[in-house]
Amino acid sequence: MLEVIRMEDFMGNKTIFLRRKDKTSPLFSSFLYKLMATYCLVLIAIGLFSESMSDLWWGMQAIFLAPSNLTTDYFAVGNFGSTFFNSGILTFVSLALAWYKKVELNGPMLAAFFTVSGFSFFGKDIFNSIPIFLGVLCYARLVKKPYSQFSLIALFGSAVSPVISYIAFGTRLPVEIGVLLGYLVGILIGIILPPLSAHFLQFHQGFSLYNVGFTSGIIAMFIANGLRLFGHEIVTPQLISTQYSSSAMFFLIILSIILIIIGLFLHASWNDLKKIFSEPGTLITDFIALSSTGATLINMGIMGLLMILFVILMKGSFSGPIVGAVLTVMGFSAFGNHWKNSLPILLGVFLASLVSPNYGNDPFPIILTALFGTSLAPIAGNYGTIPGVFAGFIHMTLVSNVGFLHGGLNLYNNGFSCGFVAAFMVPILNNLQELKEHRNERKRTNSSYRG
Repeated sequence: MLEVIRMEDFMGNKTIFLRRKDKTSPLFSSFLYKLMATYCLVLIAIGLFSESMSDLWWGMQAIFLAPSNLTTDYFAVGNFGSTFFNSGILTFVSLALAWYKKVELNGPMLAAFFTVSGFSFFGKDIFNSIPIFLGVLCYARLVKKPYSQFSLIALFGSAVSPVISYIAFGTRLPVEIGVLLGYLVGILIGIILPPLSAHFLQFHQGFSLYNVGFTSGIIAMFIANGLRLFGHEIVTPQLISTQYSSSAMFFLIILSIILIIIGLFLHASWNDLKKIFSEPGTLITDFIALSSTGATLINMGIMGLLMILFVILMKGSFSGPIVGAVLTVMGFSAFGNHWKNSLPILLGVFLASLVSPNYGNDPFPIILTALFGTSLAPIAGNYGTIPGVFAGFIHMTLVSNVGFLHGGLNLYNNGFSCGFVAAFMVPILNNLQELKEHRNERKRTNSSYRG
């Protein structure tokens, strides 16, 4: 039997799904909370057992005191254990807040938690993320709506967490004043994120999965240029470590395989998987609601293995940002990404890199752009492979030039770029589609007239 599920997305828009009645929300939400809590504890355990307590403490201090704007690899700033510990702690705190506020854990929330976990390898930590959460909580109180309606924005909105760290530790301000000012700015950002996100969703019409990344880019752009106005030149670091590549790759492979195994134990059917693969992925697409929890976890595992294979084929290393990118794609594989709509984007970015002389022998920017460029997967899913390849190609030409606008204070630089690509391409593709349909209709009419 089917039941009607009425949900509110992260913009407050009501969405209706049909779901098999045996998959009741409390049961599967509880299971996913336990699954995510276990994931967080594993990350924390890896951190605790990888380093001595003194090295772990030193690494965490280094992470908290880093300005954290792009590209700050926490493997390079701290060490292997402190980076995993940071990811586990921040994801666990985010999960606990959602549980306390009785937020249903669905596909979009899985994407948010994996994104928080992934970016905790290169830019997010508890110090610089808490103000964003507080700001969104304040906004929910101001508009007298439940926090659950804005929980996704709170999680994704920590994209601008480097603003807090940079004001606190990257300027010439005394530390006490810098921390206080950074937190006040962070809370203000959290307050304005929900209404801005709702508005900017219309800009790309849901064809960029990282909508809050685009919104965060706009906010960070104004802040960065405000800092420049007062003489603060924003230094964009290139701290990348390849020291722990093999261990990080092993972690990602094991995680992907475990997700597939859990999905199989949940009796995911081939038809459930086909249902996911047939979806274009346009926001907002919850694969758990549209298909099943098991099939969604299998899709996440498959996408994880595909992204790992892509990194290996490109002869890349699993630095902090690359690990973060793989985890983010895995998360969004519960929320729009699958192999059919993502591979054209990877191909488009790769083709653009072949014709550009700007990347030399360094595969890192190509890999990072390709993985995060899968934010444009809905274009391939809705319009076909060729437009998807073209979207990836355009994204590659744009992404390296928009970072200056926000000075790396927006961690979702690719989401910022993808918003512009989608806004540029979608009206053109819609128009071409309408012209094609109109031409086909005229042919049918003429054929009928002759007959």
